[in-house]
Amino acid sequence: MNILIVSTYFPPQHSIASLRVYSFAKNWALSGNQVTVLTPRKLDEGDLNIKVSAPEYDLVELPHLRILQNLIKLKQKQLHRKYSRETFRPKGAGHDKRTNPLRIMIEQAAFFKRRYGMFTTARMPNVHDTWVPKAVRMGKAIIDSKNIDIIFSSYGPPASHIVAGILAKYSGKPWSADYRDLWIEHHIYPGAWPFKSFEKLLEQRYVGKYATLITTVSEPLCVVLKSKFNVPVHVIENGYNSEDCGQHHLPYFTDHKIRIIYTGTIYDGNQDPSPLFSAIAQLIQNNSGLKKWMEDNFRVLFYGRQSESLVKTIHQYHLFPIVQCKGTVSRPAALRIQRQADMLIYLEWGDGSVQGILTGKIFEYLILKKPVLSIGQTSAASSGSKLLNDSGVGLFAGNDVGCIKLILSNLIKTGKPFDIKPNEKIIEKYSRQKLSIKLLDLMKEAV
Repeated sequence: MNILIVSTYFPPQHSIASLRVYSFAKNWALSGNQVTVLTPRKLDEGDLNIKVSAPEYDLVELPHLRILQNLIKLKQKQLHRKYSRETFRPKGAGHDKRTNPLRIMIEQAAFFKRRYGMFTTARMPNVHDTWVPKAVRMGKAIIDSKNIDIIFSSYGPPASHIVAGILAKYSGKPWSADYRDLWIEHHIYPGAWPFKSFEKLLEQRYVGKYATLITTVSEPLCVVLKSKFNVPVHVIENGYNSEDCGQHHLPYFTDHKIRIIYTGTIYDGNQDPSPLFSAIAQLIQNNSGLKKWMEDNFRVLFYGRQSESLVKTIHQYHLFPIVQCKGTVSRPAALRIQRQADMLIYLEWGDGSVQGILTGKIFEYLILKKPVLSIGQTSAASSGSKLLNDSGVGLFAGNDVGCIKLILSNLIKTGKPFDIKPNEKIIEKYSRQKLSIKLLDLMKEAV
């Protein structure tokens, strides 16, 4: 088949979303298909760039408007300064509190971004909206010149589906629409009026009319999409890259401290590591000997773009240097760090009202076959906890501080938090190579 992929996320962009689409492109090409990837031109993120093997696919990168490209570059530099350093200063410490009109406007924009998702890749408006006309023109040229058999796109941002929908309408070719998250029913960002109404119209106009096949990452999200669209909807989980398992990783740490590791973003109000902090604080309370030992020999380390509230919470529990935020690291470094963990942390989503959140990170944890402690929510029935339990590597603690204290005590005394029995058969199901072939077979049926 000749396949056209439309995705704003793609390597070398430093995001786990890039890896999902890359794995499809690579494995479809290795299976003998002609694959063309249409994506925005990526900015150089230095060491954070995701490095991939020589492409087996054709890559077509289109730049944003120059002014927007400069704005993206400026924002990216700000994020790197903020997240690549170790920081423990609460928000506002040492900052000039004077206000001016520009600062007020920026703060208002930041509020709408946090509250509604405006200017993020989840909702409209965002910078990728301006990429749509240019991408449509190039997509039409690719379809006409390469005799494309099927179009594939992955949300978010909305621009990917909008471009693919316009191309499907133009060409009459089948279209496979992938949802890493739900668009209108997004679990973090509800969207803002009047843009949300426009987004609903766009989703129904394009996905509702022209999608031939829909995929998503979990069964609960699949149920939502089936209720909205009258086309086949299938689950293709995020999965893991098998190559990550076979690579030789040099040790990241050179000492023998006990380490609990979390890698990835923490979303304020939705993921909460405070039960873990409370358990550590209770363990060292009135036990100066244990506190001194843990300060010398025990670490809970958070890697990734962390929130200000996480830094503040660590201060509130007086847990530095036992608990630390370490900032953003490259993907190879993250894999090395995870490999040396004595226990990995998986933060459940909110209070259980949102189901079906299965991040790509949880699958990376699975393949390491290390103990994974699930924290948050009040029920072990979530998609994440069920996956960890079925695969034999996880234990659900929820918000039970007593349970977490017992696990930490076991880790300190024996070096093992709890016993695990990895279920190889279940873990192997989530190889990205197998998931890519599963989706490819569905697409062949659509053609």
